[in-house]
Amino acid sequence: IPSAALLRTLRLLKLARLMRVIKHNVFKDVLAMLNGLVGGLRTLLWAVVLFIIVVYVVALIFRELFGHTPVENVYEFFDSVPRSMYTTFRCSFGDCSTIGGQPIFEFVNNHYGPAASMFYCLFVFAISVGLFNVVSAIFVESTMDAAVRVQQQRKKERLSSELLWDTRIGILVKLILEESKEQLPGTLSESVDLIHSLEIGTEALDEVVKNELAKQMLDDLDIDSDDHSRLSDILDPDNGGTFNICDFIDGLRSLRGDPRRSDIVCV
Repeated sequence: IPSAALLRTLRLLKLARLMRVIKHNVFKDVLAMLNGLVGGLRTLLWAVVLFIIVVYVVALIFRELFGHTPVENVYEFFDSVPRSMYTTFRCSFGDCSTIGGQPIFEFVNNHYGPAASMFYCLFVFAISVGLFNVVSAIFVESTMDAAVRVQQQRKKERLSSELLWDTRIGILVKLILEESKEQLPGTLSESVDLIHSLEIGTEALDEVVKNELAKQMLDDLDIDSDDHSRLSDILDPDNGGTFNICDFIDGLRSLRGDPRRSDIVCV
């Protein structure tokens, strides 16, 4: 019989495998929704508190108005504060009826007059049109803000990842050298000095950016897709028809991410 420790280890391995599956791009939208929900949880809790306070205040008023006189199909729904709160809660969501399905406030209107019914109508209007819509708008805003913060954090992690930068730049440099028909005596790391001295024609870069692998590498580096087809112009400001690999690497580093004020200062 397997020991308890072994079973726990197997469960952890299954959990780790599940986490790897969840991180796949297929579940990207689900993770975004969960992150947004968690981000808006505090707003939701405060909305619940506010709603309970409103229900409590209105329930006290209903208790004083309808909970003292034994009116059939009315009194039993407001004869105590907890019962009045529960009825008020139901009415705020449109379920304001007796066990037999008859509207409670039809009996209220018959016995207490239109003033009581008018107060009920104002309460339902204020809750459904006012409070619920305000809470929904604030919750959606908080959820969207949380989702944006998660995306910004992930983008920041990508931009600060040296491993991501080194691997993507290495692949792009290889594609450029292959397109320009440049032969290296060894690997990229062994031919750094030679690579730095090379002058590559801009037409080679124009062909490389049409490659699907190159497009993926540029996307991974957060290079705007609108700049892909204009890289040869951006990296060859003097229109000399050639560019240096060092200029290419430095240029891509400057193009990463969103425009910043420091970019203008550097220019």
